[in-house]
Amino acid sequence: MTMVSYALSHKAYVKIFLHAAKHPHRPVNGVLVGNLSSGVVDIQDVIPLLHHWTSLSPMMEIGLDLAKGHAESLGLALVGYYQACERADDRALAPVGERVAQQIRNQFNDAVAFVIDGDALGSGEAALIPYLPQPGSGTTSWRPRSFDPPAFTSGSQVTLVNPASPLHAVALVRDSHLHDKFGDFDDHLEDVTIDWLGNRACQSTMTRNAGAGFAIRGTLVHCPSLGVVEVLRDHLLVVDHAGIIGRLSPATDDGSVEYIKQNDVRTLPPGSFLIPTFCDLHLHAPQFMYQGTGLDLPLMQWLDKYAYKAEELLDARPDMARKVYKRLAQRLIEVGTGAVLLFGTINTETNLILANAMQTLGVRAFVGKLSMDISSRETYREASSADSLANAESFIQMCRNSVANLEPCDRLIEPVITPRFVPTCSNGLLEGLGKLSEEKAIRIQSHLAESYDEAKWVKDERHIDDIEVFDKYGLLREGTVQAHCTFLDNPSLSCLAQRHTAVAHCPLSNVYFSEKPFPLREALDAGVMVGLGTDVAGGYSIDIMSSMRHAVAVSRMRESTRVLERIGECGGNTETSDCETRSLAITWKESLYLATRGGALALGLSKVGELEVGSPLDAQEIAVYDVENGVGIGALDFFDEPSGITLEMIEKWWCMGDTRNRVGMWVQGKKLV
Repeated sequence: MTMVSYALSHKAYVKIFLHAAKHPHRPVNGVLVGNLSSGVVDIQDVIPLLHHWTSLSPMMEIGLDLAKGHAESLGLALVGYYQACERADDRALAPVGERVAQQIRNQFNDAVAFVIDGDALGSGEAALIPYLPQPGSGTTSWRPRSFDPPAFTSGSQVTLVNPASPLHAVALVRDSHLHDKFGDFDDHLEDVTIDWLGNRACQSTMTRNAGAGFAIRGTLVHCPSLGVVEVLRDHLLVVDHAGIIGRLSPATDDGSVEYIKQNDVRTLPPGSFLIPTFCDLHLHAPQFMYQGTGLDLPLMQWLDKYAYKAEELLDARPDMARKVYKRLAQRLIEVGTGAVLLFGTINTETNLILANAMQTLGVRAFVGKLSMDISSRETYREASSADSLANAESFIQMCRNSVANLEPCDRLIEPVITPRFVPTCSNGLLEGLGKLSEEKAIRIQSHLAESYDEAKWVKDERHIDDIEVFDKYGLLREGTVQAHCTFLDNPSLSCLAQRHTAVAHCPLSNVYFSEKPFPLREALDAGVMVGLGTDVAGGYSIDIMSSMRHAVAVSRMRESTRVLERIGECGGNTETSDCETRSLAITWKESLYLATRGGALALGLSKVGELEVGSPLDAQEIAVYDVENGVGIGALDFFDEPSGITLEMIEKWWCMGDTRNRVGMWVQGKKLV
């Protein structure tokens, strides 16, 4: 006798998962709804019954009758039963479950039961154990049924219609908390408005992007810690509908091999690899308009002649703002920047245009409306500290509201409190912004100790250093990113570390506007979180790859200067003591960490900047070698045919690569390139 097959729909699987997730420490049960067609039991839906039961009670009997009537009204039948046990390690079909399953089987001869494997639930596997009556005439004893191939694997008699359903279900619980809206018959008995038969309140979200997951096989590269570049060769990476990495394992593992058999998996070309997107911790969005010009003046004069004028222009011309900010987002994607911390202008509406451009094109953006009640340009400042604070609070609310209707995983923008720097903010404004940050739980950004003129101005006017000003008003805290910091000494760096304040290191703009380089090695040794910034337009390049290269170059020059000074102090003796052997130079590997994982941590993106299970896929696909034609891509040349991606090839790309090597990019799993 040929045995039937069982196909579990996406909707049915997700409902089982939601029921178990809502009551993780209770026994839950329900019935399967579907029909038999061409030898396949098509399980189209489930109806959840109870979450506190120990016997075949009158309430369960009533629930079964109502579920049966509902199924028949849809032209379907009860085709099985499911349950979860109180303990995660209990996988036995309870005696009452056997009775219910057999009761259903008496009317539908091919009925099946599923017991949820609590230990495996949420792992990305189906986590369902099929039960059928033990073979033999007249028996009603149900036992786990082994299939060859195993259930829910390729070619098995028990399958998921959508293999991505387990990952999708995990995301719906984790990101949308959809299980909180889910109701069973028990819930209905307490609140008759609960739609336990259909759970229509969950339907649209439950099926949203159900098939949008994807998988990639190939070489993966990331920096799990400072100075470490990890190359994961021939790995399988599976991304769910919400853009979260649900599986990451060697492609030759048994589980990976089985997944590859069952699903469409894209294989990267041998000369390509995935690496996390870059994080730009400091970029003036309106200044993108004149990027690459106006670098001929000291900082304070440059602000007067160029920066304020450009910002004021965009505030007066929303049409121009839309044009500039759309192009800015496109350029960020071209250069592999997936997350950016932006300085905007003082006008709320203009900053909302900026936020919308980033959200629409798919770039993670922390958007700062400038707060400044002091300015050398009289027409470009806010009327008072009170007005500035009111404007900041309004922008925060409007920015958050602009994405409130989206699923949490789709919200890419956040507002940031942004006092431009101490010279443009009164003490009253700074104090108010510190309190607003605490009240609204919102991040902060500003400029700190950027140039000699700026530092001297603050000291002369406020009689303390600007780091003390920020600290006094609660603006040095976890969630703060301060740009530049070139004039900070070691005690000040220790203060930043203690306050969990991060630094946006902008080596190129420091060459133009600071008389000193940032003490990068000392900051890292002090435990300061550091990421890289382009500081457009103080820096002429929007590409973080340029920032990485300049960070290494500047640090090497600092080390060379230190060595020469030491030789001079020692009368020409080149030997150094053990305590002075720590080089001030950083390596390309360290800079790559700062551009990816280091920047993400500085932005509070704890799961970004690495390729790990549970992290959103913020990644770029880099092609360095065309195997078919035997040539390097873009500016890269290889004279011996490479056999897979090596550290040397990654270093060559780091040194010489450009936009021609970037052939793909994703943010939160959404493909942008």
